[in-house]
Amino acid sequence: MNLKNVVAVCVCACLVLLLLVFFPSDNKTSEFISSTETALKQILQSDSLVVGVDIPYGVMEFYDSNGSEAGIDIDIVRELSGRLGVKVRFEVMPFDELFAAVRGRRIHIAVSAITITPERQKTLLFSDPYLDAGMSLAVKAGNSNINSQIDLVGQKVAVLKGTVGEELARSSDLFKQSEIVTYQKNDERMADLDSAAVDAAIVHFLTTDNDKIKLIGDPLSQSFYGIVTHLENSELIAQLNEYLRDMKRSGTIRQIKQKYASG
Repeated sequence: MNLKNVVAVCVCACLVLLLLVFFPSDNKTSEFISSTETALKQILQSDSLVVGVDIPYGVMEFYDSNGSEAGIDIDIVRELSGRLGVKVRFEVMPFDELFAAVRGRRIHIAVSAITITPERQKTLLFSDPYLDAGMSLAVKAGNSNINSQIDLVGQKVAVLKGTVGEELARSSDLFKQSEIVTYQKNDERMADLDSAAVDAAIVHFLTTDNDKIKLIGDPLSQSFYGIVTHLENSELIAQLNEYLRDMKRSGTIRQIKQKYASG
């Protein structure tokens, strides 16, 4: 390498170094919680609770007419952040990316209609249950061909990727003769149900004013939602559990659910 090339390489290296110093990366997906401080301490010091959520998902999380986050989970999170005395920042991502974001410490918690299961508890820390998450079968209001679960033979059943609903559909005898159609986005799934591109969907709640979709048959399962965080965030989850217990006793969670859901 001649002298001219050596000088050029040195100049480029210096420029890169200056860019890193004066214009640091603002990559929000990188790990931001120090391993030497607790998540709760970091939240309080930064005045920010970072929450992973998959929007939209029925009445649990959606955008209102003003484009703001709304829904049962959203209101519960805002209540929790208010009790912590910090602001909340929602990080929207597909449901099947939420757990990796929690484990990678890219978010403090995930609150997105997440069902508590023994398998998930092996790698994630859950709060106490805050809401009944029993699943039901939904069809278009005008559908007269499916009146119970025994009518699912040869029918297309829509599920959301990575959810307990998908696991149920693929393991239950009720759906052995059905075609399971998987979606990554819930709004696309429900739009296909409305347009009759699929025949049924596994859901949790209906809105109080929803006249396009109806629930049929008995509930498919009995389970519960929980808030998810990193396995090491025991101090944070203990504080959230204290708030959740008080919100149940005071009727706050019941009022939030009744605001949005008929189930």
